[in-house]
Amino acid sequence: MSTEVIKEIICPQCGESQKYRLYASINAQENPELKQQVLEETLFDWRCDRCNYFAAMAYPFLYSDPEKRYVICVTPAGNGRALEPTAAVKDFTKRIVKNLPELKEKILMLDAGYDDIAIELVKNALCGIIKNTYQVNRVHAYFSRVDQEEMEFAIFLPQKEAPVYHSTKLDVYKQSQEVLRALDYAEPAEFLRADARLARRLIENYQNI
Repeated sequence: MSTEVIKEIICPQCGESQKYRLYASINAQENPELKQQVLEETLFDWRCDRCNYFAAMAYPFLYSDPEKRYVICVTPAGNGRALEPTAAVKDFTKRIVKNLPELKEKILMLDAGYDDIAIELVKNALCGIIKNTYQVNRVHAYFSRVDQEEMEFAIFLPQKEAPVYHSTKLDVYKQSQEVLRALDYAEPAEFLRADARLARRLIENYQNI
């Protein structure tokens, strides 16, 4: 079940003390309304009742979907490490993310039944193409959706607030699955941070076969 914690929050602008509802854990099946707020990126919004000051709160919590059999540990930078997995989630897909956009992306991937590690390999290849196309050193790519035979990603470029959208054929995803099979990749028992760093390491291992 989802777990709530009520805490006092001091507004940094006016100093007003107010109660704020934190979520130590969110169960997507029992509380679909909380899942919807996560997908809308509004669950952690806070606004002062007195001066209207707005902030997006960041704190560690656990997101789980027992039906889809995955659990995600959200650990914002500097706020601790992932929990030790319990016996109840032994056979679940277990992931670590550091912020709400990453959580939303993992939910979209895993809800759709895709292998998020294979998608990270796709993102790695796509980001290399985007860097050359736009002549930039760094980009952020987030899985968006699958449209027929294409996989779409939202690409965030330096000094650009709005994303640009790029698609790649599903065949690239299938090729990424083949890479994982060639590596005999297996899910770890602990929580895993499946991200660009992991993708680069897997590609390097594959090239060294």
